[in-house]
Amino acid sequence: MNTIAVYPIYLLLLSPTIAFQYGHVGKRHASICRHHRLSENIISPSPLFANQDDENDAPNLDDDDWRSFRARLVLENKQGEQGASSSTTWAYDSGLIEPGSIILAKTEPDFCYFGLSQQYFHKAVLLVTYHSSEFTKGIILNRPTNLHLDDEDFIDESGEPFIKSDNALEDMNSWRIWFGGDVNGMYSDDPEIVCLHSIDSNLGKNLSEEIIKNIFLTNYEGARKLIDANEATSQDFWVFAGYCGWSAGQLLDELKHESWYMVSADSQTVWSELVRQRDEDDNDPRDAGLKTYSKLMQMIDKGHEAQALSESFADLTLKEWAAEAILFNSTVSEAVLAYEMNNTDVTREALLDEIMDSFSSKAGAIGSVDKIVKLAHDAKAGKLSGALLRGSSAQRSPFLLSDQKFHKALILLLQDEDAVSVGVMLNHPTTDTHSITLPNGNTLDIIIRYGGSFGIPGVVEQPIIFLHCKSQLRKLGIGESVNKHDDTGNIWICSEEQVKRSVSEGHATPRDFMAVRGLSIWNKEADEIEGGILGEILMGNFEVVDPIRGPEIWCTLISQAQMSIDTLDRNCRLASEAWSVAGESVDTTLTQQCVYDSTVKVAELSDDALRYWQEAFLLGGVISAGKYTGFE
Repeated sequence: MNTIAVYPIYLLLLSPTIAFQYGHVGKRHASICRHHRLSENIISPSPLFANQDDENDAPNLDDDDWRSFRARLVLENKQGEQGASSSTTWAYDSGLIEPGSIILAKTEPDFCYFGLSQQYFHKAVLLVTYHSSEFTKGIILNRPTNLHLDDEDFIDESGEPFIKSDNALEDMNSWRIWFGGDVNGMYSDDPEIVCLHSIDSNLGKNLSEEIIKNIFLTNYEGARKLIDANEATSQDFWVFAGYCGWSAGQLLDELKHESWYMVSADSQTVWSELVRQRDEDDNDPRDAGLKTYSKLMQMIDKGHEAQALSESFADLTLKEWAAEAILFNSTVSEAVLAYEMNNTDVTREALLDEIMDSFSSKAGAIGSVDKIVKLAHDAKAGKLSGALLRGSSAQRSPFLLSDQKFHKALILLLQDEDAVSVGVMLNHPTTDTHSITLPNGNTLDIIIRYGGSFGIPGVVEQPIIFLHCKSQLRKLGIGESVNKHDDTGNIWICSEEQVKRSVSEGHATPRDFMAVRGLSIWNKEADEIEGGILGEILMGNFEVVDPIRGPEIWCTLISQAQMSIDTLDRNCRLASEAWSVAGESVDTTLTQQCVYDSTVKVAELSDDALRYWQEAFLLGGVISAGKYTGFE
């Protein structure tokens, strides 16, 4: 078998120690931690929350009086133009970064990046809690969850419950949690908890920092002290897990690029919205605080912007993010709960049965237990290399909110070793081609396909992997099977020189080859067999394709054209057809679930998210402008 020039590039590409990631979109959440640590630096001396820059030469008024004075000027100007108003609440576009300011995310008329990643920033309302020349910190106000924690759910630095009750009948406080941000948030191993309140007693002021007039910030310990002093109940606090942070100059730069509106608002405006979020009977976390955002946008005369993009792609993915991240089940499995309570009536087998049922509902495409065991055995023996995988066929795509490139993807697994699994996607043609000059002087162009977001650092021109699926070339020994244990695989890897020779000698045409640039990598922990791509398969994120389907999949994908605005639709259709060939047909009766309070189907939204990703990352800009109605 001729393997000229295959090994050097192949081994270089697959070295896990030299890989770097480029063009990465999004990151998955870890599982939520039941206990939430107290942060020692929540209650701090005043400078933590003070603007230390003194950049503005304001009159000699305290911050609250000066903010109110500016507001009155704005209101008087509006009333002079529009007639008198009896409103006593106010908010206006200040353009100033200061503690107590409100930040409103600006919507984009044609496309919002937050639709593909960090959806919680879309139409977010943030309260700035600290600002200096080095760092700015804020919490998201309009992402309430339905998660309620008891006192025993909060732990101290030693990992012990902060409140230790010797009386089993003692009333426990219930604390509703708001998603405050992605830094030290709800899914962090070390969540940071802060509490907003309006208790203006001496004790309340001593335990807190005043952010806006009559609105204070403390931590759980401070809140508990106020409760123990009979000055408050847990219902008097709004509890936020996590925060948002900006490094030196970052927020100012984003303001200059008009990504945010910086707003000053009075405490009554802020407080009334927090109360409404808490008390409205129909307040569902999947609403994602859109009402609060719209109201504040109206107060700064930007209501038309919020309304114009209602039910936009970003609105819908925000609702799906909320359904996944801040909507919690109201009931706990009776079997799991009983087992946790050491109930002898619940057997380990019953618990395992329930876990398997739950697992099957998420990863039903994996198949039987025997199939799972075989996958694990093949992975341990290193036999997964060369396997063809497809993105999940689950009712709700695991790649709706991040890594959209893997939605309905077709992946060739190149390597599955102790430390890493490496593959390339086959279904994403790019706008680039690779030219090869033949011995007779003619030039052939092969479309370069996007294989993944990893490459080799320090290399401007990333190496290209060449593949073929032609039986005649296999018989001639052109290239080699990716699977070291089985050379009968359909897709082989070869070198550029072998491509050139095969075409010049008439054994193949340029359409018989794929050229792929970039890698997809799944890391493993030390000695972790079930990590890497196997872990992704067991989670239901990917499915192993029957090798017999390989040639038909290849023939469908090879019909894709070089990516352009004109070829995008056809390329998407062919990729979807190839994905369907790769597995059993999806039961359409299970794909009718709609986005909350919408007529758009989640399955269709996932397809459209992939389309947006292709436009943004393969075409370099989004072309599907206007109000979202799904792609035709």
